[in-house]
Amino acid sequence: MFRCLTLSTATLLGWAAASAFGFQETSHPIETDALREPAITVGPFCVIENVNIHTATKAEFVGSVFVNDGKIVGVGSYDGPLPSDATILDGRGKHLVPGVVDNHSHTAIEGGVNEGSLSITAEVRIADEVHPDDVAIYRALAGGVTTIRQLHGSANTIGGQDEVIKLRWGTLRNASDLVFEGAPQGIKFALGENVKRSNGGRRSSRFPATRMGVESVLARAFARAREYQAEWQNYRAAVERGEDPCPPRQDLRLDALVGILEGTIHVHSHCYRADEILMLLRTSQRLGFQIATLQHVLEGYKVAHEMAEAGVGGSTFSDWWAYKVEAYDAIPQNAALMTEAGVLASINSDSDEMMRRLYAEAAKSVRYADMNPVEALKLVTLNSAKQLGIEDRVGSIEVGKDADLVLLDGDPLSVFTRVEWTMVDGQIEFSRWDPFGLVEAPATVAQLDEPLAEALPLTEGEATLFSGGTVHTMVGEPIENGYVLVQGDRIMAVGAGQPKLPAGLRVKQIDAKGRHVWPGMIALNSSLGLYEIGSVRATVDSSEIGENQPDVRVTAAINADSAHIPVARWTGITRAQVVPQGQGPLLGQSAVIDLDGQTWEELLMVDRDMLHIEFPGKSNRLPDGEEARKRAKDRDEAREKDMKALADLFEEARNYSRRLKVAEEGQGAQPPFDPRLDAMVPFVRGERKVGLHANNAATILAALEFAEEQKLDVVLYGAQEAWKVVDAIAQSGVAVVYGPIWSLPASDYDPFDSVFATPAVLARAGVPFAIACADPENERNLPFHAGTAAAYGLPKEEAARAVTLYAAQILGLEDKLGSLQPGRKADILVTDGHLLEITSNVRLEFLDGQLIQHNKNRQTELYERYRNRLQRFEHKAR
Repeated sequence: MFRCLTLSTATLLGWAAASAFGFQETSHPIETDALREPAITVGPFCVIENVNIHTATKAEFVGSVFVNDGKIVGVGSYDGPLPSDATILDGRGKHLVPGVVDNHSHTAIEGGVNEGSLSITAEVRIADEVHPDDVAIYRALAGGVTTIRQLHGSANTIGGQDEVIKLRWGTLRNASDLVFEGAPQGIKFALGENVKRSNGGRRSSRFPATRMGVESVLARAFARAREYQAEWQNYRAAVERGEDPCPPRQDLRLDALVGILEGTIHVHSHCYRADEILMLLRTSQRLGFQIATLQHVLEGYKVAHEMAEAGVGGSTFSDWWAYKVEAYDAIPQNAALMTEAGVLASINSDSDEMMRRLYAEAAKSVRYADMNPVEALKLVTLNSAKQLGIEDRVGSIEVGKDADLVLLDGDPLSVFTRVEWTMVDGQIEFSRWDPFGLVEAPATVAQLDEPLAEALPLTEGEATLFSGGTVHTMVGEPIENGYVLVQGDRIMAVGAGQPKLPAGLRVKQIDAKGRHVWPGMIALNSSLGLYEIGSVRATVDSSEIGENQPDVRVTAAINADSAHIPVARWTGITRAQVVPQGQGPLLGQSAVIDLDGQTWEELLMVDRDMLHIEFPGKSNRLPDGEEARKRAKDRDEAREKDMKALADLFEEARNYSRRLKVAEEGQGAQPPFDPRLDAMVPFVRGERKVGLHANNAATILAALEFAEEQKLDVVLYGAQEAWKVVDAIAQSGVAVVYGPIWSLPASDYDPFDSVFATPAVLARAGVPFAIACADPENERNLPFHAGTAAAYGLPKEEAARAVTLYAAQILGLEDKLGSLQPGRKADILVTDGHLLEITSNVRLEFLDGQLIQHNKNRQTELYERYRNRLQRFEHKAR
């Protein structure tokens, strides 16, 4: 059922823009605590029947799982009597998996995660700050997460003590309801840039400020802990002898350090670089305590042999990199290479957003390192449970374990899969509902009714023929046993079977039998070439300062040697629209590039394709209270000032354009050259498009009104809350570049899947759209963003078009890019599965008809180098 509040947008959010612009008032769904109550309830005994079971210990099989009083009592079969009141859950065609165990989370921590005042804060406890009403718990359950470890932050060499909780949701929950009873106590250590405070403004005066100092902090701390331990040992021995000594002064901080030495508190250390990892391993061995896991451990693959020897686990990200210097050597094969070395490895989130899709994050190890699917599933289930010391209760589907189970509508490692329900201790804590009515009124595949263009005449010489595969033209049904014929940089013919080729034509055959042939993908709203390492200002050229800079162009700053370009190419991105970012309002002009060239001139396809505006933000909410109204008044006045300046600048540009035209016609003098106004001329004349960046609903409406008033040809970018005003967007006829899809809902009352489902909502409303990743560090994830949209209601065909054909249409380049048709540029991908599937791989990539080394980049080179290192150790051991 389509559950929503029937309040108008103007009434609910206090917008005047909806009526001022003439849009019809519409309703949109919201999500209250009442709507979050599971629709499914089960009794003490329940059976999940005829389901594909992924135990995380062996290959999947079809059977039933039996649950009694929160425990798994049968897997595949059950020897006991089946109670007459047993709840039967039909799992036919579905997949049952263990709940995700997220090893590194800061979710549901009320008072902040860092006590950053001192280098050592071992006495503080996350247990004192658990927040059971955090909506992130519900959203994590919607992603299949059932257990998390809440960690202290990474501001200290020795931070605070962690808390392991089971995720349960409900209005009557309290913190004690969430505690995972019996989970071993852990503590957070940290190394590297965060501890040194490298990335703030001024250099910190707090010791340590170097990695040298970090080692000294550890040595000094545990030397004092040994003394404290001896003091208490001597005291207790004296008591046992019948003496009456004065006890030592108790120190909670030193108590925790002694617990580490005695093995009752387990160490989990934030780290990145290989040098600091080795330092911690050797320091812990010297000082006499064990490291349980290294967290993040992005260069763990470099010293995986040493980690295995020391018996230290590694809990890492799947593919995050380049957000700071110590993350620049991160590779997506890290977890797999650590596993190969014998390290107990897991993948964690460290993110309220990422924790909702950790099954898919595990799938990346299949894609990038060919990991066995069962081993990949363990990365977010059983292995993580082992690292927490709770594997006897959670992490796999086995008799005797807690019934922490998740029902999926597809394979757990598929990007197209979503959670149907999540069970914790035998009770359903989340069941999927359909806020947008996409079950009753689904988005459908657009019928483009565009026949394939006629084959082009071939010239003498060479040609390349892709044959035998499934050809996805993007303009019609896939062609089984199809072919694509290429000559030079153009597609010459597309069809089924085999083409008729003129005699004497030299043809290079590409056998695509059993594979899929697609057009290259286009990354919109990208920072490729402008951004290298997030925390190093010298490597970031994506955001200019100043309020209005319409004449700056990204082309002048694109670094063709950026490591991000070949990494993005790895997943099949062949073209990108590089867009200036910042506060604006006028950000500058973007360019369209290809991803194979040695200079920016070689990369450049279209210069100054759009002018981009970060539209002045407008709040969705009416202020509540006198102070809030005062702040809102100040914000509104500042915004009105920005809006007037923006409108005035466009009016100046229009006047400048008119004077230019008069001069061109010989009717007047040339106006004095103004670089800012001159740059705006093609846009005020409507000759080129303007990109309007707006995310929340009120700002979107205001941006559309501005575009109408100014008579601009616009594209809406970002548009996170487009679902709230989709009718207004459809009425405007404006196209949307939507993304990133991997982001959180903006409000606690937005439906759990609002960001994921928005592309389907746009498609259903007839809004032209494309999907953008808009992640400066991980543009390569573009296909997976689109795949996530497909999991939440967008037809797969539309999702693939959203990163190919529809992206080209928004750029006005559909006659050149985005489809496999005669006359288009030969940007062609050959994959072993669906283009958007995480576990698929691009096997061949052609750009402008030339084969490129799509899998040769900084990360594959590091992988090969350190895999060879590991194999040398293995050879010596034999």
